[in-house]
Amino acid sequence: MATITISSPPMNLIGGRMLPELDEATDALASDPDVMVVILKSSTPGFFIGHAKFGDIAQLTNDVVPETLETTPRGVVHVVTERLRIMDKLTIAQVEGRATGGGAALALACDLRYGALGKAVFNSFGVSLATGLGGGASQYLPRVVGVSRALELILGAYDLDAETADRWGYLTRAFPAETIDENVRAIATRIASYSPEVIRQTRRLVASALDGTIEEGLRDEAFVFQQFVGTDDAVHGISRLLQLGGETIEGESNLGELLGQIELKRTDATHEQA
Repeated sequence: MATITISSPPMNLIGGRMLPELDEATDALASDPDVMVVILKSSTPGFFIGHAKFGDIAQLTNDVVPETLETTPRGVVHVVTERLRIMDKLTIAQVEGRATGGGAALALACDLRYGALGKAVFNSFGVSLATGLGGGASQYLPRVVGVSRALELILGAYDLDAETADRWGYLTRAFPAETIDENVRAIATRIASYSPEVIRQTRRLVASALDGTIEEGLRDEAFVFQQFVGTDDAVHGISRLLQLGGETIEGESNLGELLGQIELKRTDATHEQA
């Protein structure tokens, strides 16, 4: 596992060295074969990652307007969010404060999003300032909460609290503020203990489920299954489940707990980047 901790007080606004350093950190982790789970969090009280600094935006003028769609460059925020979305490892946003603008987009780009009840707040604004959106919410939000809710959040520029975000599916799950850290780490540790290549391929299957037809997806899944079902890791995993009580009434009644005890690859190595 690797943890990227954002610390740019007082509000973790996107500006200065923060975004280039986040770009460097995610780029390094994306190419690190030993990392299977990346957690993105903040150490700044009350804030996850904020919007771009308005002072930086104010320097822009109509002189930089691209002439065509094809000549429009991607901004650094788009590069980082897409890297979080497509890297071949699981990405987790642990949100314990406000996530606004590009910060909300960074959370949305992650595979899993966990929010602290009473603390996590999301807002994808831009329309209210007549600037339009610059972080990626127009593409990420509809895929997460649906078109109707995305339009209300974007056009209305409303704050979305953790409780509502949990009900809407914006968050994977909401946790009490005092337990979110231990819960996210437990989930990440459990996933990171499984077979790395199976994690990579399965994550790819799920992430691409809406890109093609279901027939193509099912064929792809069958192909991946047949690649792994006879491997040493698979044999070990099945044998370990049976040893723990799988295929018994008691064991099957507590299957989730048993599966958490199957560790195909254990490592105590973690990477912390601030």
